[in-house]
This record gives sequence, C-alpha cells and structure tokens, in this order.
Amino acid sequence: MSRLWIRLLGLAISAALAGCTGAVRSVSPDEPLPGYFPVSSSGAAALLYMGSAVQWNTHYAVSAAHIPSLRNVVHHCSTGCDLVFIRRDAEGRPPVWRPAITGEVLNTVGQNPFLGTLKGTGTSKAQRVRLDVEGDRTRYALSDAPVVEGMSGGPVYGADQAVVGITVGIYLPHLPLPASLASSKPLTVYVPYDIIQREWQLFSALQGRGRSSPREVAIHETPMKTARPSYPGSVRSLP
Repeated sequence: MSRLWIRLLGLAISAALAGCTGAVRSVSPDEPLPGYFPVSSSGAAALLYMGSAVQWNTHYAVSAAHIPSLRNVVHHCSTGCDLVFIRRDAEGRPPVWRPAITGEVLNTVGQNPFLGTLKGTGTSKAQRVRLDVEGDRTRYALSDAPVVEGMSGGPVYGADQAVVGITVGIYLPHLPLPASLASSKPLTVYVPYDIIQREWQLFSALQGRGRSSPREVAIHETPMKTARPSYPGSVRSLP
C-alpha cells in the first residue's frame, strides 16, 4: 500500500472517530495552547504510538501512562491512575493550573497523527468516575468535550487558558447514568488537577525535597475540596 493510500485511510479513520465522539476542530496557528506539546513512543516502538502532553512546571511535564515507551518518565501515579511525570524543561512560562468548576466551558487539546492539532469544546461535570482497571483506585473527572485518537495526555483547558487536567479517553459507563449525564454527548475522562497535584507532592517527597522549591512548584490556584459520588465504568484510551 502506498504512503498516499495509508494517509488517506488514516484521514478517513480520524474523521470517523471525530464523528463518533462529537465535533473537534483544527487549531489555528495563532491560538494560544499554554504548555501543550505532542509526544510519541520511543525505542523499539518509536513513532508507533502518538499522544499529547502538557508542561506541569519549569522542569516537568505530565502525560497519560497508557502511551507506551514515553521518554524521560520519572514518576508513575501511586494509585494506578493514567498519569506519568516526564522530565522536560519548559519552553517559556509554564501554564497556570487550577481545579475545574462544575459547568464551566472546557477545551480538550491534542495531536492527531493525520489531522494535526485538534480542539474539542464542552463543559465540566460534577460527577467523578472509577474505571475497571486493576489496581486503579482513582476518581477521574468528566466532561463532554470531544476527543479523538492521539489526544490522550493532552491538556484540558478552562476558558481562561488555565489547565484543569489531562485527557485519558472516552468514558464507557457500566451502569445507567444519572439524569444530569444521560443526555450529555459522549463523555471524556480526564485526570483532574487535584490528583496531579497530589502526585507531584508525593514525587517531590520521594526525591527527598520535602516541600518543592519555588522554582519547581506548579503555578496553581488553591484547590477546592468537595465530596462527589463516583460511577463505575471503563475507558477507551486514545494513544
């Protein structure tokens, strides 16, 4: 099969995925995407898997753990969540991080190997979900901002361009959803800010720093502590 046919096939698949998960659109060159960058597998699997990532602070970034063979991974989530920290120096000022606000407009951003950088728009949901992944006890956040192949690990932005989490994949519920979610578009699972912040604090402690130095602390606002119900389900990841 020629490279042209392979590319055309990839475009058709990507378009079909976009149609199944809601409307995504190409990102224009002048749109601000604070801290975002594409990633790919390395070693024997070099370029076989494509994904996305976002800068956490001056010296570290975060991405999805299910993307195989990422370079420079220094920490995996302690509760089995789909999160890794990557050693990477920021190119410019790192983005602001904060918790999502229920009902606010969110934008998912990430790369697609055939369509370039894409963005989906939706709203933040109040509910948290647990996934049927062995050893994963994490309560993930939900939105109805669409995602397609390659957007795993990419940033979830608020309207103020602050990052509120990173994309994991498409939520597949195991039980009937509450009325507030049942009418939503296909739901997207993401690792929320509070989980990433918790893991950063753990990683810093394991490195013998205790509290992080001011140069390596993420730029963030005070997290909100809320009690939320969680719903069981699985996820279709999008490496």
